[in-house]
Amino acid sequence: MALRIVAVANQKGGCGKTTTCINLSAALALLQKKVLLIDFDPQGHSTCGLGLDSRNFPQTVRDLLLAPDQISDLFPRIIQKLNPFFDLLPCNETLSRLEAELSQCPDRDKRLKQLLEEISSNNFSYDYVMIDCPPNLGVLTFNAFEAADEVLIPVEPSFFSLHGLAKISETIESLNKHRARPLAVSALLSIFNSRTRFAKDIYDEVTEHFGERLFKTSIHESVLLKEAAGAGQSIVDYDPESQPCREFLNLAMELLEKEWERKLPGESLGWENKIRHHLGPKRVLGGILFQVLDPKAKYVEIVGDFNQWIPELMIKRDGKGLWQKVISLRSGTFRYKLIVDGEWQIDPHQPVQRSNDFGTVDSCLEIH
Repeated sequence: MALRIVAVANQKGGCGKTTTCINLSAALALLQKKVLLIDFDPQGHSTCGLGLDSRNFPQTVRDLLLAPDQISDLFPRIIQKLNPFFDLLPCNETLSRLEAELSQCPDRDKRLKQLLEEISSNNFSYDYVMIDCPPNLGVLTFNAFEAADEVLIPVEPSFFSLHGLAKISETIESLNKHRARPLAVSALLSIFNSRTRFAKDIYDEVTEHFGERLFKTSIHESVLLKEAAGAGQSIVDYDPESQPCREFLNLAMELLEKEWERKLPGESLGWENKIRHHLGPKRVLGGILFQVLDPKAKYVEIVGDFNQWIPELMIKRDGKGLWQKVISLRSGTFRYKLIVDGEWQIDPHQPVQRSNDFGTVDSCLEIH
């Protein structure tokens, strides 16, 4: 797949921006996507959140931005390899000097874009670059926007977060007037507590504003995410069986699905002739594809052993009623059901079933 550059930004602090960067990057790496996370916030939160002391780095991303022609020598020395699929480009407080250092440079907003072009041309290969932006709209954030293909805006349920969302949306809209290829924009509900009425009101407002550009996955408030950050680990490493880990894996899969939809639209894949006549769970790149054909359904969810029986929305592919969801699964035997417009039912396209303790049956899938 082609390189995707995602700037994670919100001018309001405390919205889960760094938490999103670290854990979404780790989830993509778990799915064997090669990820480079750039810590572009002078506070260095992504660096310390992954267990590294920013004071220990004599050279950081700032040095690369000031000397992009030396990348072949500097980049291998600065990059931190966290695992075979996950690299970090660290920073520290010296990054805050960059605005003054570049003040007289005509290309000051394009330095990060030039750096990433140099990285690619020097055969440092990645599938994703995630940029953890600072909580403001200064030179660093504008560099991230110039370099990025898309902007992911984490939104936590508060009035101030909505205000910041409006401001950053205006900024991106203004930038897009001068770009050959407009920045794609999506929103993610983070630090979310679905049990409060206020959070639900925020959800409605963000949904009204973003529509299909709001990720269906929400990242719920969890002490485990704070514990993982305190331990200097992603949630994928800290507690891979936890619900927060499951949510970030869902988010990673949803990000991948958005890419597949752009590159492989339903008609070009031949959904009509191929998938519609071969429904039921199927192994695909990234996991197991669950699918159901129901033209009358308003929404379809899937629940099972693999998500602690917490409903996850399936994606409607077209107006003809094909609903799909890719879930990353390890080997094992899994019970599951579909929820169609609030009604629980077995998967009509999966013949294997097992009785449950409630006197009914569940669909069953065995993965080797």
